Amino acid sequence: MMYSFQSLAVLVLGYFAFMANCAPLMEAKRPHGICHVEEQLLRGMRHKVHALSKEAQEIDEDTDTRLIGKDLFQGLEGHDGCYVLKEVIDFYLGNVLASDELHHRYSRLQEVKEFLAILTRRHMSDCGVAQKRQANDNIDGLKQKLNQLRETREAKVIGELFMLLQELGKHCSAPIVKKPDHQSKQQVDE
Repeated sequence: MMYSFQSLAVLVLGYFAFMANCAPLMEAKRPHGICHVEEQLLRGMRHKVHALSKEAQEIDEDTDTRLIGKDLFQGLEGHDGCYVLKEVIDFYLGNVLASDELHHRYSRLQEVKEFLAILTRRHMSDCGVAQKRQANDNIDGLKQKLNQLRETREAKVIGELFMLLQELGKHCSAPIVKKPDHQSKQQVDE
């Protein structure tokens, strides 16, 4: 009888261990799932995006207008900002940065566009939003500002791509949690 109790206990513990490992996967399938962008992906493109943004900022004379700023995230909490950024990137790629003429003017643009497209498709496709109405209102506000710029809209968008990348790091990637090293633990114990 003792042997069957131990087998049952191992089976139950195994089930709970399995469910604990599956919980993050199941949670990602929720309608308001949280997308996650690895910090390493962003780090690898920062230099190229920064150089591209600086190139466009030399053309953009409007220093008062900000597309990627606090207005874009006003009234949002948690990971709703990540959803907003995904939608903004999709809008930029489909509407603002689609011109072939821009590729001739900005040498790094094609590579950055490919990076952003892959990023949204592979790492941000499950972005959910709790406050969809507020998020969409904020995105509409960005589009209105962009329409007012007319001729300089491409330069403004490209000039702010580095800020967009920084906001991705802030809203869409979790901070790296360092495990305490063995030496630090010893110092605490002493």
